[in-house]
Amino acid sequence: MRKVFTRNPDAIIAVEEISRARAVVEQVRAGSLPTGSLAATYTQLNSARLTTGSPSTVILPQTGFNASGTVGLPLDPRRWVQWSQARDNVTLARLGAAEVRRQLSVTVSQVYLSVLVQRKLVQADENAVRNAEAHVDYTRTRLDAGNGTLVDFQRASALYYTDRAQLERSRFLLVRLQEQLGVLLGESSPVDVSAEVQLPAAPADLKSGLDDADRLRSDLRLARERLFATAKVRRDSWADFMPSASATFEVQYQTPPTQTLPSESWQLLLTMGFPIYDGGLRYGLLKERRALESEAGVRLDATLRQVRSDVRTALAELERARAGLELAREAARLSTEVLRLTTVSYRTGLTNDLQVIDAQLASRNAEISAALAENDERQAQLDLLNATGHFPPTGQLP
Repeated sequence: MRKVFTRNPDAIIAVEEISRARAVVEQVRAGSLPTGSLAATYTQLNSARLTTGSPSTVILPQTGFNASGTVGLPLDPRRWVQWSQARDNVTLARLGAAEVRRQLSVTVSQVYLSVLVQRKLVQADENAVRNAEAHVDYTRTRLDAGNGTLVDFQRASALYYTDRAQLERSRFLLVRLQEQLGVLLGESSPVDVSAEVQLPAAPADLKSGLDDADRLRSDLRLARERLFATAKVRRDSWADFMPSASATFEVQYQTPPTQTLPSESWQLLLTMGFPIYDGGLRYGLLKERRALESEAGVRLDATLRQVRSDVRTALAELERARAGLELAREAARLSTEVLRLTTVSYRTGLTNDLQVIDAQLASRNAEISAALAENDERQAQLDLLNATGHFPPTGQLP
């Protein structure tokens, strides 16, 4: 699963969103930290500027050099709360990336299981083709020997060609699923799978499932964090009504000195602003933040209901899938045995060709049903793991 997280475009973009959120924190933080700057000016005039009268005094020398250094400190509550809110956005981006990884893991696992079951369906169709081919050969032998009928041979041939067509379709669907898996894994070629998967254990009862989902589901954690972030933004609206201030300290060096600029000087500037009237902007922002907080609360409630429904549905789905799997396996076993007995009876003259064909169709359908039932059981396990937050396993997260 780590390969998916490092090569799938959605997972890569989610990680980059975390980096972008951290970069925004640095940008917002800069507005609350001290700033410093240096400046230098060299002046060359055609001649010195003198006062009129006698004796004359130099106002501006012909050549002058000025250097200054400035340190500023903004004191704005709005920037402080924006800094804090930007840090909360990093947490949101991290939880959003975890949710992307969860959804991506489920999608990849579903396609992986689909490839596995499609391979079994191809195998079932191949078995059906072999059985039909053997039946065609036997009916041809009987027809050539004068013991069979043309109808039996044509009927067996029709079933053979039908099974061949079904096999080609199954192989095509397998190729499509392999291509889908390759795209999800970030590969430039189709990806095939053959190994059976062992899914981790999931909660067996409703209470533990709901508790685990409430604690582990990344979408639920993301919804809670969004509600917390929007509530904090609404609470931080007090900063819009507070005064702001700034302090600036500047040191200058001037050579040669002038009447207005001595050789060395400094100045301290304190500025304070009081918001009085802004056309209703602050109250409009406060109303918008309250609406966003309310929307986040509604989304959290909806996510909670969906999570609980997912757990209940997954538990019921797994129970029914396991029962159906046992029945399908038993049906496949019996159908295979019926086909064997019917074929033997046909060759001894106790049954007819129609019974053999019916047995072949029933065996193929039962084998396909068993493969689909196995896939349904695995998909149900995966749905339960996803619903309770146990998938993907914590150890597989980057």
